[in-house]
Parts: sequence; C-alpha cells; structure tokens
Amino acid sequence: MICAALGACSRPEPAKHLDLDLVRVPGNARMRTDTVGGGKFTDTATFVLVDAENISDTGAYITLGGSLTDASGAVTGALKPQSLWVPPKESRTFALVDAARQPRPDSTSAKIEVRGALIAEGPRARIENFQSFDDHGQIVVNASVVNPSDRIGRIIVIAAFHERDGRPITRPFSLVELKPKSRSTVQFVGPAGAVRGTIFVGEENY
Repeated sequence: MICAALGACSRPEPAKHLDLDLVRVPGNARMRTDTVGGGKFTDTATFVLVDAENISDTGAYITLGGSLTDASGAVTGALKPQSLWVPPKESRTFALVDAARQPRPDSTSAKIEVRGALIAEGPRARIENFQSFDDHGQIVVNASVVNPSDRIGRIIVIAAFHERDGRPITRPFSLVELKPKSRSTVQFVGPAGAVRGTIFVGEENY
C-alpha cells in the first residue's frame, strides 16, 4: 500500500472545542409567538430569544438548544438548535424556534442548553462602519456588509435589539446578495422600548 510505503497517511486534525463553561447564557430569555421564516416557508411558531456570551479568548461557533416548558415544568416542545459565530469576549442573540414550527400556548418558560462550542474560523463576510442613533425615540442601526471573497455571497445579516433591562426584544434579519469584493449598506429600526441594537453576520453561502 502507498500509505505503508510512506510510513503513515496524513489524517485531518480533530476538531477543537471550547469548554462549555466558557459560554455564559444569562437569564434574559424572552419567549414569543409570532411569524417565523419567510415566503412560502412562513409559519406562526413559538420561539425564544436568548443571548450567549463567549467569555474565552477564542472565537467559536456556539450551538444552543433546549426545550419549552409549561408552568409545572413539563416539556411542551423541543427547540431547534442554532449555531452562531461568537467572537471572543462578545455575545450574540439566538432565536430558538419550536422544532415543529408550531405555537405552544401552554409554554411559560424555556430550558436553554449549550450544546457545543466549535473552534473555527469565523464568517468571511464582515460588518464595518457600524452606527447606532436615536430617531425620534426609536433606535436605528446601520452598517456596511462586506464580501471579501472572489465569489458571489448570499449573506444573512442579523440585528438584535435589547431593552433597558438587557432582555432581547426582537431579532430581524435580511438576506443580502453581494458580488465578489463588494459591499452594501443595511439598516434596521428597533421597536418601541429598545435602547440598544447590534448587527452581525449569520449564515453565508458562496
């Protein structure tokens, strides 16, 4: 065999993961039932907005999951896991949707679990020139989305708005298609009660 002649075959390095204790999920989750998805994939479902903070010095794709529960603590539905790139010492807002994409009127709370924290390179697309300002009582955020690659990029850009006590209120998103080596401006307007907003890259496809 060729491998035997060479002495050994090269093997891919095993994936590296953060210790899950380095991912902090504060008790600021907000449960809502509203429209999820878009176009022909639109449904009404219960979902949970929750932050996860990477307190380490290494960026990672953090995965959250969990379940919806009723007043007695019984599980009323599973939450579909979601993974987001979270840079070191930063946080991101997750939207964990009922796995069956259904409303769960009996749900009163949620149990959130950190399922994984894969150490890997972050998204290719970048957010630059971020600005936040008050427009007659509403928080507005805008930024440039940059595609540095040599391919057309379809990039989901996400905004997250929080109220004064730190709880997330809403997490709108926009699908941006960018030509190679190009940029575009995105803007999101926060709801009543929001005092701060952020913009970050979600999924991307090239």
